[in-house]
Amino acid sequence: MAAGDSTENRLNFDQEQRPLSDFLLIERINQCPKLASLKSINDTLSELLESDDSFVSQIAEVIRLDPSLTTRVLDLVNSIFFGSSDGQRISGVEEASIFLGLNRINELISATPVIEEITELGKNVSSFPWINFWKHSIGTAILTREILSLAEISYEDEADYVAGLLHNLGKLILAITFPVLFDKICQQTLKDNSHAIEIEKQIIGWDHAKIGAYYLWNHHIDDQVVEAVHYHNTPSEAKENKKLASAIQIGDILTCQLGVLGIENYSPPKNSFRNVDGWKILFEEKSDEEMNILSDKLEHTLDRVSKTLHGIL
Repeated sequence: MAAGDSTENRLNFDQEQRPLSDFLLIERINQCPKLASLKSINDTLSELLESDDSFVSQIAEVIRLDPSLTTRVLDLVNSIFFGSSDGQRISGVEEASIFLGLNRINELISATPVIEEITELGKNVSSFPWINFWKHSIGTAILTREILSLAEISYEDEADYVAGLLHNLGKLILAITFPVLFDKICQQTLKDNSHAIEIEKQIIGWDHAKIGAYYLWNHHIDDQVVEAVHYHNTPSEAKENKKLASAIQIGDILTCQLGVLGIENYSPPKNSFRNVDGWKILFEEKSDEEMNILSDKLEHTLDRVSKTLHGIL
């Protein structure tokens, strides 16, 4: 291979840039404040949602105690069911709860505390694209759970949703700990996002997935979440949580295909998710008939998630 064709030259890397040492990376990441709580479900509301005796009025009453959650519930239901028109709008939490249903309320409950805490964590990173970041994170979280459901896999402890929600946490940690280098990475990936992981490793030494996983591990987050976050771009490398990492990989790509790109400048081609390791790990053994049914369900899911993301932030 000619020198001009090497990966390093193709990526136009700065030859003077050297990756940071593991020691420095660990030291700086350890200085990031700990999130007050990464358990993203309000305990009282969670009990109501899981109870067969729950009434919408009870759930609505608990939602009203959280102004942020109240706002999200009302914004979401009005966006999905009534669009942006100034006509019919819902202003009551109880009525909104009826329209949304318990599953969507649960998704909002799972997301809201984590959003608020991580936004507080990065409050001094003024240039960080918060809205795009969270829309992409929430989309990936919802689709991670939906993909696992299609594969007939479920998690009772919310690990699937939390792992999907936090899959790109490492990008925020990068922005907080190494803002100058983070800006440099962003400039490089704007030119060529198809090599984003290599660019991160060349400039920092670790990619965002490893950084996020280390941060979560250091704060004693569940091992399956840590490993899934670590390997969400390379699920075949995970030892014990390949399927969860695979669902995140697919959910990440599908969210981008919906036009919710996060902080990336790359929209993958339609159906490219079928070519990644994660799809093969979860669905390779499906028959043609099963794949057709799965594809129909996936199209319906993407339509729903697209509407949800429009109104969730």
